[in-house]
Amino acid sequence: MNKKAILVLALVVALALPTAAMAAAEFSLGGYIKLDAFWDSTQENKNMNSVIARNNAVNAHHGRLKFTSQSTRFNFTIKGPKLWGATTTGFIEIDFDQQGDAVAGTNAGTASNGYLPRVRNAFFRFNWPETELLFGQYFTFVSQWFPELLQDGPFQITGTPTARMAMIKLTQKFAGAWQVGAMIGESNAITNGETYSGNDKAGAESTEAPQVQAQVQFQQDLWGKAAWYGTPIPFTAQVTGAWQRGITQDAARGLLVTGQNAYNAIAGATRHQYHDPWVVMGTLFLPVIPTHSANLAGTASLQTSWWVGQGVEAFGWIGFGSNVFRFSGQDAAGVNYFDVNLMNRFGGQIQGQYYFTNQWFLTGAWGMSKSFGVGAFEAGGNAGTAFKANAFAADTVNYHNEFDLALWYRPIQAFKFGLQYAYARTNYFQNLRSGSAVTPSNVTNLGETHRVEFVGLFFF
Repeated sequence: MNKKAILVLALVVALALPTAAMAAAEFSLGGYIKLDAFWDSTQENKNMNSVIARNNAVNAHHGRLKFTSQSTRFNFTIKGPKLWGATTTGFIEIDFDQQGDAVAGTNAGTASNGYLPRVRNAFFRFNWPETELLFGQYFTFVSQWFPELLQDGPFQITGTPTARMAMIKLTQKFAGAWQVGAMIGESNAITNGETYSGNDKAGAESTEAPQVQAQVQFQQDLWGKAAWYGTPIPFTAQVTGAWQRGITQDAARGLLVTGQNAYNAIAGATRHQYHDPWVVMGTLFLPVIPTHSANLAGTASLQTSWWVGQGVEAFGWIGFGSNVFRFSGQDAAGVNYFDVNLMNRFGGQIQGQYYFTNQWFLTGAWGMSKSFGVGAFEAGGNAGTAFKANAFAADTVNYHNEFDLALWYRPIQAFKFGLQYAYARTNYFQNLRSGSAVTPSNVTNLGETHRVEFVGLFFF
């Protein structure tokens, strides 16, 4: 055999080896293309997951019309070989919702400019008849009940957070209707994200302790089913708990100023403190007008989730600012010390849904979040005296709520169109004025927004 024939044979073998290795796997492509168009009365972000600027903030309150396709996404599902008696599956999902950094060439999001791709989910799992073991990045237990609304990741600030993390998760069914689950993953920064100064991490930091979550679920067809994202499911009840340990670094603090209630900065000692964010969530899904088949026409459902915890940003809720600083004394040099406390909050959501036909259906949803146990925020203070007051690290939210009403039309499985009205309101702890004069008309702690939104989706 001459050298040329040997080279050709070697090339054929080299190309055949990967094919043989992947012969036991099946690949499929999925996802959707989404156009999102909305008008709103403020400059809130696309997903409505930010707090609302005060009504006296003139630059933030003017009508805006925006079109975007950045929510488009695609995924790969890989069906692998059997192992240990389990079926194996892999899943990778990419979207384009990453805005980029303010660095030349990476700041995306303007007209005729692309959005940056990001890994949304990436995991593989083993499935036995009543057991599932998952490794990789996926939604946590507290992130299973997004209201079926037009914006992506709705109610992240009130009811259901968008929390995906690298994890190991185990779920086990038993006694027919029951399921228990547990997961461990990387702990999240408690406040303000993770930043770096040179090679040193600054600001809020994660620790060597993982985040842990556990869930108990009861799900059974008691009187029929109703739709959740177009799939009939029965009565469902869940209780979920989550905990992690994290570090906060003492940050800039401020006391309220007499009159306007703006903040004056307070000098203080820098130190790290360990904290234990936690949350407990309860969920119910109720078929109100049930079906006993795949026909959803004339059916109705009610879903509600409620939670309570502290430092809940660690589990995916956003927009609050968890730090509350409580004065704890002064050293011999007169330097102030403040203990960092994680804010207590509770919140939840309610969704009602009715199917006029199998193609037309209506979703109404309301969500809220409220702080509690914060205490008084006193004005004034003197560096040589005990403040006996709480302080903030930022302009902190006391209460937030949102209402949405969405009409959906899905003529066939491949296409889905929606029209929605939304109203959101934020109440802050402090009042702020607009301009130099202090009058009742320009001092407020309230921000409100209205939005009308249209979406079109093509699923593939």
